[in-house]
Amino acid sequence: MDKSWIHHPNRLSVEYANGVRTFIEIARNHVDSDGNTCCPCRKCLNAFFKSISVVKKHLFMNGFSRTYENWIFHGDSLFEESTDPMHSTDIDQPTSDGVDINDDMLNVLSDVCHPATSTSFNHDNMNVEADAVDEENSNNKHEPFDHLYSEAGKKLYPSCKLSALTFVVRLMHLKVLNLWSNKSLDMLLTLLNEVLPEGSSLPKNTYGVKRMLHDLGLGCEKIHACKYDYALFWKENEKLENCSVCDESRYKLNNGTGKKMPHKVLRYFPLKMRLQRLFMSRHTSVDMRWHSEKRVNDGVLRHPANGEEWKEFDRSYPSFASDARNVRLGLASDGFNPFGNMSNSYSMWPVILVPYNLPPWKCMKEPYLMMSLLIPGPQSPGREIDVFLRPLIEELKELWSVGALTFDFSTGKSFQMHVALLWTINDFPAYGNLSGWSTKGYMACPVCNKET
Repeated sequence: MDKSWIHHPNRLSVEYANGVRTFIEIARNHVDSDGNTCCPCRKCLNAFFKSISVVKKHLFMNGFSRTYENWIFHGDSLFEESTDPMHSTDIDQPTSDGVDINDDMLNVLSDVCHPATSTSFNHDNMNVEADAVDEENSNNKHEPFDHLYSEAGKKLYPSCKLSALTFVVRLMHLKVLNLWSNKSLDMLLTLLNEVLPEGSSLPKNTYGVKRMLHDLGLGCEKIHACKYDYALFWKENEKLENCSVCDESRYKLNNGTGKKMPHKVLRYFPLKMRLQRLFMSRHTSVDMRWHSEKRVNDGVLRHPANGEEWKEFDRSYPSFASDARNVRLGLASDGFNPFGNMSNSYSMWPVILVPYNLPPWKCMKEPYLMMSLLIPGPQSPGREIDVFLRPLIEELKELWSVGALTFDFSTGKSFQMHVALLWTINDFPAYGNLSGWSTKGYMACPVCNKET
């Protein structure tokens, strides 16, 4: 069937109207019990079920989704191949039997999985600006996404509409919103496994849930820290029992039971994979070049790219600025009391990264703010914050000098992504911690210096 009409710029043309009429006739054969079907308009993107009349109205008002060339929600085969890598929806990795093509998690994961498993992603069409990369290692780095797509294809139980992965994600969302403990979630999972039909793929406990979600990029690396913030038990110190600086013990006894518990645990959320997913998703891959290709340069400061600091950086590092896909980040950090207004004095420090490639209406929104470090309390790390920043700094140095092989969904090719940290955003006391400048006493102001 000719589907070129979905890219037609004029939605009032006869060609587009005939295409919509043909699609509506097909959609009538793929409705649910309420007479609704997935709406493929550019706003709904098959995420919502609408009546046939509403779908037809949306297609004329919003246009047909240009990435939905393989109509898997309206009768097309899931494994049908596409010749255009930009709009590829084919999957080479088979999923398990009984996949529910209306599953929302399966639809979301296809953004990430398609570039890794489509026939367009191979060694022949890579456009890499660095040295040749070993093909086997390149394929291995996408195995977690293949596994996730396979998991998304497994129904919770044979006659269920949801996959196990979708159910688990929603369950964890409820856990966070309602402050459930791990014990309460274990009890709920035990009850659900008792009432669900035999053969259900629901994890038995919280640990099983976390293992299922780990490859999604929601996991973190736990790094033990010195009681007095002198060093991390990481890399060269990973196997030490005592701090290499103060010789303080790494562990404390848990209520005299003899079980070893670390004094402090730094939680580090790796950055590389999250930045790669911004390019691997059809929803954000084009936006990651917005600052260069779509920004209006009229002298008005609407985006950091209009600022002098950004322009000076481009002049200083022209090789970095030559590719608009290279990522520029801002870093923000400050302490907060996780216990609200309680009298308990406790200060925990999150470190947040902001990708400035995105347009201004996205880059500062919650979905794109990346938690990088969660520095434990109960006291502020003060000037020792550089100890906790070490994992992030080392990864940023690697992404600056070496980069990371990344698949760009919008072009269907791979490139070597480099990353730069442009600046930090914080209040004045936190500025003193991050920069090492004393913000008290003589020369407290970093601008005035001796001329206070």
